[in-house]
Amino acid sequence: MNMLAIRTAQAGLADRIWNSLKEDVGPDRARKILSEAIQTDARVAGEAFARLAQGEPNLKHFATVLDRWQEGGALEITDMDLTASTLSFSVRACAYARKYSEMGLDPELGAILSCARDEPFAQGYSPCLSMRRAQTIMQGAPRCLFTFTWQD
Repeated sequence: MNMLAIRTAQAGLADRIWNSLKEDVGPDRARKILSEAIQTDARVAGEAFARLAQGEPNLKHFATVLDRWQEGGALEITDMDLTASTLSFSVRACAYARKYSEMGLDPELGAILSCARDEPFAQGYSPCLSMRRAQTIMQGAPRCLFTFTWQD
């Protein structure tokens, strides 16, 4: 099962949890609880991906995750540039944003479920890896601009 199918299947349940939490504890606390759970899951996934590296985790291996992220048409990634210390790319189309919109999900929830996973995934992969992303399609931008930086 590709990531888009998995995340779409999870989104319906997450939406029900999100709405229950907002009613029970308020929107700020709901955001905090759900964000922490999703980010912990992403960090664990990053750690698992790091164990797949030949030898020590490294930027070249990390860049191979882009293949997984594009499976099933989930993301359309362009302008990929890999150097010794940086991986940068643009996301021109995001099926997560489209699917979540079709499901009627709150855009904030979509960002928590998908966009907020990226940085903790990188941190779980290696403490040497940092991420910068100034904008996302999920939040209305025309594209997502990513830069991952490796610092020993």
